[in-house]
Amino acid sequence: MNPAQDFYEQLRTRQLSLYATSKKEYDRFAIVRLVVILALLVAVVLAFGYSFLAGFLSLPVFVGVSYFLVKKHDSIKRTADRAEIRAALADRELGALNHDFRVFDGGDDLLDPAHPYALDLDIFGPHSLFQFLNRTVTAGGRRSLADALLAPQDQDKRARTQVQGKDLSAMPAWCLEFRMLGEGLNDSLAQQQRLRDWLLRPAVVQSGLDKALLYVIPFLTIGSIAAMLLIDPWFVGLIGLVPAVLLYRKYSAAIATEHAYTSAMGSLLKQYADLLQHADGWSGASADVARSVPAIRKLSYYISQLDVRSNPFAMLVELGGAWSMQWLTNLDGWRETYREELPVWLDTIARVDTLVSWATLRYNHPDWVDPEFTDEPVFQATGLGHPLLNPAGRITNDIDMRTDGHIHLVTGSNMAGKSTWLRTVGINLVLAQAGSPVCALHLRQRPLHVWTSMRTQDDLSESTSSFYAELKRLQSIIRAVSEKDEDVFFLLDEILKGTNSRDRHTGSRALIRQLIRDQGAGIIATHDLELAVLENEPGSRVENYAMEVQTRGDDLVFDYKLHPGVCTSFNATALMARMGIEIPAEEIKLHHD
Repeated sequence: MNPAQDFYEQLRTRQLSLYATSKKEYDRFAIVRLVVILALLVAVVLAFGYSFLAGFLSLPVFVGVSYFLVKKHDSIKRTADRAEIRAALADRELGALNHDFRVFDGGDDLLDPAHPYALDLDIFGPHSLFQFLNRTVTAGGRRSLADALLAPQDQDKRARTQVQGKDLSAMPAWCLEFRMLGEGLNDSLAQQQRLRDWLLRPAVVQSGLDKALLYVIPFLTIGSIAAMLLIDPWFVGLIGLVPAVLLYRKYSAAIATEHAYTSAMGSLLKQYADLLQHADGWSGASADVARSVPAIRKLSYYISQLDVRSNPFAMLVELGGAWSMQWLTNLDGWRETYREELPVWLDTIARVDTLVSWATLRYNHPDWVDPEFTDEPVFQATGLGHPLLNPAGRITNDIDMRTDGHIHLVTGSNMAGKSTWLRTVGINLVLAQAGSPVCALHLRQRPLHVWTSMRTQDDLSESTSSFYAELKRLQSIIRAVSEKDEDVFFLLDEILKGTNSRDRHTGSRALIRQLIRDQGAGIIATHDLELAVLENEPGSRVENYAMEVQTRGDDLVFDYKLHPGVCTSFNATALMARMGIEIPAEEIKLHHD
């Protein structure tokens, strides 16, 4: 059994037990809380009946005990809620180990069809690589994980991801606790950007007189209330509220603007602080994480107090104590102190969040290996498999080729696995260059930039046919190869399939020769057997490989294995006959022979 499965099963069992126990305790405590508070309330009433002094002295006891009971009740509920979340997370991972990862976010909104490989290699969307990997809980972590899959990481970042991912993979409970603390966060990059923009704004209250008034206004309010109670006519006391009214009128627009930058961030920041506090327990977190926690909790509190202005009765505290201005002044001070540090803390959360996904991948798949990088122009792998295929039925293959102007030409019948092989190679290259382990027994490569042309489609918005769309894609690949700014590894599936066989063959031969001349390397899957003769040309850098299909009676048998040479078996006529197309038996036999 995979050790991960045993860990998740035990964790789920323990947390479900804790949830059930805490839920019962919560229900029982609700009755205790109600009885005690009612009893205390009766005692307070009786105390006031005895004497005003006794009643007055009993009030703090009533408030203190009630507060304690409420906090205790909330603590029990929090324990139950967190146990339920941990059990749910463990259950999701058990599903993922059985290759059911549909519950995770696939990042559909992150897909750019024009990207060099994201569409063809199923990087985003349902049953995608991102969905397979993604365990992030923050918008920043989600974006960071996506970025790592969209472009090769430099050597330092790749190495750091490997080392830190390995470190955290030895701490599965810590990783799951991080995810539990971030559950339901629902932040966004737009919210974070507003917060970053807010950091660059100048202080709202800069006038010394206005700052002095903020100290005086609460005392003026108390005096005003006393005057309204004691002086006739009462409305003379309203004069004491005039400074608050004038100050609010002067800064009302600034208050609204500042609130727009920070609105709804109070609760999010509180959860960020929880994540950072947890991150502080890992040695790989940055040294200033401990300083960040109280600072962000304070910012969260300040913002939550500013949010009070949305309350229907907010005007009472605005007039009584210049409420918004008081908290804006506190926010000004916080911003001045932590202006440079908050962006670093937000980036730290995103970094740790992303690493939890990489660490979970390592923990769940201990049989995967870290790739070896070299300056030699090679791509070598043994036991290379497609990560998104269920391990129970996954077929692996080997590859060994140079990447300085060499091409593997793969021929094969329909459904033999050619396209899957291209995606197997591509996805593992993407993983390797992100700092991830790969689905292989061994992989050694030079850093490469992957380009694909596999799923070109019509674009009605630009009146573009699928053939023209493919030509544009190939143009981009040719340009990338010829510019030599990067080492390109291309994966092409049935090139020039939108034209007649003669033009397709002529164009394909010319394209292959041009890509080799410009030192491009890659794999081309094709049905065009005539291209196989390129291997026999003098000085050829084309190698032929095939994926065969066998027939057993009326059944087609696929082994999905890669073999040197040219495909000798085809199944299209047999498949068409099964679908009802009346093909003469001698024609079917001719194709099989």
